[in-house]
Amino acid sequence: MRTKGKQASVLNPKEFKRLPRGAFLAKAGETEARNTKVRISILIDLDVLNFFKERASKAGAPAYQTQINHVLRAQMEGKAASDATTLAQDDRFIRAVARRIKELSTKPPNA
Repeated sequence: MRTKGKQASVLNPKEFKRLPRGAFLAKAGETEARNTKVRISILIDLDVLNFFKERASKAGAPAYQTQINHVLRAQMEGKAASDATTLAQDDRFIRAVARRIKELSTKPPNA
């Protein structure tokens, strides 16, 4: 199909540089699970998303998806930080502390 005033161009394969066989394949180490990103669809709480987007909006901060990935990796590898704010909002932690305080307060002073 031709348009008025324009001709369709035909690509000449001789004008393109030929790549060596396998040049498009992944290099060693690029296929490790740690380096392979997978697109998923996930539902998260809006306040969680807003938290990461707010942090990502600061100068020099990584993208919010990268930050979420770092937090998930830290949790997976057992390196999750337990700061006081996080612990103060964790109901299981609060109940455990309350049980421990009750245990300690019911023991005799010399025990």
